[in-house]
Amino acid sequence: MRTTEQPVVIVVGAGPAGLTAAIALARLGVRTLVVERRTALSQFPRATGISLRTMELMRAWGLESAIRSGAIDASPTGWVGRALASTGGAEVSMGFPTDEVAASISPTSVVIAPQDHLEPVLMDHLRSLPRVSIRLGVELIALDQDDDGVTATLREHDDTSTIRAAYVIGADGAHSAVRDLTGITMEGPGDLGAYLATLFRAPMADVVGARRHGLYMLMRQGPPWVFLPTDRHDRWVFSLTWDPTRETRADYPPERLADLIREGAGVPDLEPEIVWTGDFTFAAQIADRYRERRVFLVGDAAHRMTPRGAAGMNTAIHDGYDLGWKLGWVLRSWADDSLLDSYEAERRPVGLRNTTRSAVPSGERDVSEDYLDDIADRIPHVWLPDGLTSTLDLLGEGLTVLTGPKAHLQPRQHEVPLEMRIVDQETADALGIGTDGLVLVRPDGLPIARWAASADASSVSAAVSDTLRGTTREAVARAA
Repeated sequence: MRTTEQPVVIVVGAGPAGLTAAIALARLGVRTLVVERRTALSQFPRATGISLRTMELMRAWGLESAIRSGAIDASPTGWVGRALASTGGAEVSMGFPTDEVAASISPTSVVIAPQDHLEPVLMDHLRSLPRVSIRLGVELIALDQDDDGVTATLREHDDTSTIRAAYVIGADGAHSAVRDLTGITMEGPGDLGAYLATLFRAPMADVVGARRHGLYMLMRQGPPWVFLPTDRHDRWVFSLTWDPTRETRADYPPERLADLIREGAGVPDLEPEIVWTGDFTFAAQIADRYRERRVFLVGDAAHRMTPRGAAGMNTAIHDGYDLGWKLGWVLRSWADDSLLDSYEAERRPVGLRNTTRSAVPSGERDVSEDYLDDIADRIPHVWLPDGLTSTLDLLGEGLTVLTGPKAHLQPRQHEVPLEMRIVDQETADALGIGTDGLVLVRPDGLPIARWAASADASSVSAAVSDTLRGTTREAVARAA
């Protein structure tokens, strides 16, 4: 959908972070322009692990089924061995919970699906929302800020134009033009190894048999080789280290790559079809700041992670959502501009943690419970008596008050929508509010304040006001 209205926010980049930020804004009715220098979404599968918390967000947007329609027949685990066809080997954690564990803590579960399936699902949802314009094949070449807004200079083919907006979100990847134009620098190692990746097709399901995993690592002398299933029809990625200072891509013609794939598979007569070859460098870097006045960074523009732990794409999506709803609240006049300060305060520590973790070589750190960090601060998932609705499903675009069955509260009117939901006794106990208590919750599930007994309207209003000024954690401390 295209709009001729002047955008309030320009999102630069249509990867997972940019699409998520744009969706969060559009769902709040904010006029949004997405520009992407590519003329089409990526055809390369890239990341394949969609985390528990990401799937909770997809569920909230009604996209869970669409995401699962592209799921790969694989467990969210890794496998380590000498060759894909060899016996033995061992299952290892990729930092995701099993379906059984997920069922106890969430209304959804991890999905192994390629990024080139996820991105079109997000794009289709974004196109269905009002007040959105999407321009592919458009590159940002300049930014100029003042106290009232941002002027962006865009180039499409040989034509340039300028457009005015209140804010700009840089979601344009590891080599972000937005980041460079605002003078934000990156901290941390930028060269942790060079890798050659090959996308190919072959009947690999016959090779791995019942050992269906999201990732296969082959232990060899030096760094492991990696095989990654990327669809339901035997499309795979094979990657290995190489030395670009002494080798070129010409040293890896299709015939040699096919030989290496056969060796890794352990099937001498395998005939892989080489589809694409590229190279990339592992990095573990983070931006020195996530905001420069009216410009924000999300996703790979804000942090570069290695693929270890499968955190990069999911962290990017969570960045986009966090900034999107906060910026939307400010632009709807629901919250004070100071709420935007909480974006960096809350998301940069997560980016730093995940970036640092990604630099640790595989096998040197226990990743089995990494997923708990993503859900640690949100309210617990509890099924309501209907068995279909989770406590997480009760949250809306504004604030939500969850109350025990006998709580009494007549909330005052606030700038932000405030919806009350009465839950049953068992659910109330799980939420820690008892029969007549209540908890005030942000749209991302973060509890702002909790009362063990019915609160008066003034104390709830104080907690709401704290939230709208971006002082949520202080409010929690006072109400605990």
